[in-house]
Amino acid sequence: MHTAAFRSGVREALGVPGAVLGATYVGFGALAFASGIPVWIVIASTITIWALPGQLVMIDMWQLGAPMIAILLAVMLTNARFLPMTVTLMPVIRHRQHRPWVYYAAAQCVAMSSWIICMRRGPELRPEERISFLCGLAVGFISIGVCSGAVGYYIAESIPAVLQIGMVFLAPVYFVVFLIVEIRTRMVAISLACGGLAGPLLYLVTPQWSVLIAGFAGGTLAYAIHKTQERKRA
Repeated sequence: MHTAAFRSGVREALGVPGAVLGATYVGFGALAFASGIPVWIVIASTITIWALPGQLVMIDMWQLGAPMIAILLAVMLTNARFLPMTVTLMPVIRHRQHRPWVYYAAAQCVAMSSWIICMRRGPELRPEERISFLCGLAVGFISIGVCSGAVGYYIAESIPAVLQIGMVFLAPVYFVVFLIVEIRTRMVAISLACGGLAGPLLYLVTPQWSVLIAGFAGGTLAYAIHKTQERKRA
């Protein structure tokens, strides 16, 4: 573990991304309180699931009285989006001095926030420091999420319901803007455009499946456009 890189990751997490994340978890904690979910589940789910969409699915299905296995499967499917993110991050953090099990442990640190920052900052760091930086980010973000979720839970009665929902959606809006700012290649721009168009259009057709279908259809379309442009240039 490279201590300096780890501390750098923690400091990065405590900046603007951490502030936005903290606000969203205050909203999540308040929603959990309103749903009758114990505070220990708010804390445990933040540490183990570590993905707000998956945690919101958990709350929704908890309210419906779904069996635990159904909740588990729904959260797993919601978090399946981290697989391609982890695959694209591996070449950035891979280094010959790391043992194979280190990558499996590091994969648990991947979330939207840590993925975006590592993809941007990783090339600026020495290869052997990148996993430590990722772990520092994860520790910082998860700590913020746990503390903010607990705070939101205990002040829930003073937060209007509309504000609770608005706070939860701060993070997605922030990270969409962050992704747009960080566009550096045509492929990324095409992917964001296809996904951004597919999502709202498919929501009108099938609200329940719109995110999953839009991700698959938008990504496939973006890849096809990119390959077509490459063939034309060849």
